[in-house]
Amino acid sequence: MKNDFLELKKKFNKDGYFVVKKFIDKDFILTLIEEINNSHNTIKYFDNLNKLRRMEKLYDKGEYLITLNNKILNILKNVFNEEFLIFKDKFNSKPPGGEGFFAHYDGIFQYKDKNNKIKNGWYEYGNTFINVLVALDACNKKNGTIEIGACHKGSFAFLLKNTKKNYTPELLKNVEKKVKFKMIY
Repeated sequence: MKNDFLELKKKFNKDGYFVVKKFIDKDFILTLIEEINNSHNTIKYFDNLNKLRRMEKLYDKGEYLITLNNKILNILKNVFNEEFLIFKDKFNSKPPGGEGFFAHYDGIFQYKDKNNKIKNGWYEYGNTFINVLVALDACNKKNGTIEIGACHKGSFAFLLKNTKKNYTPELLKNVEKKVKFKMIY
């Protein structure tokens, strides 16, 4: 198993991401979906068509959600040889006819705080972030699977120049066109 983690680390260093398949089974996923649907005290966001776009603050709202978090943290510990904490959790929804998601850098955006001071996205809180996607349905071209581009390296200020700078992390169209996205199946 240690060699598997070393291979994942090599893949991450090369591409900026790696894929782990089938680390939870179908029954686990079905119960997980039930816990998500029945969770309380979460934050829900809807798109312009009033379809659920995402839910946040749910990683600890059920036994299976907590177990999933621990499984993820265990993989990260073995791959990177360090402890991680959840900075932001969310469940993204892909309803039929929904708006979908635009190409973006997670965490690379600016926002105004309550004192109207401009802050640098997630980088106000740290400088290392590992994003984890857990697909709960089939990932295929027909249902709009996620697409990931190779890692873009650079400082926050350098990467921010590639975004629309509209308080979102959305990439400029000319930058997006240069990215070779890979569908994750």
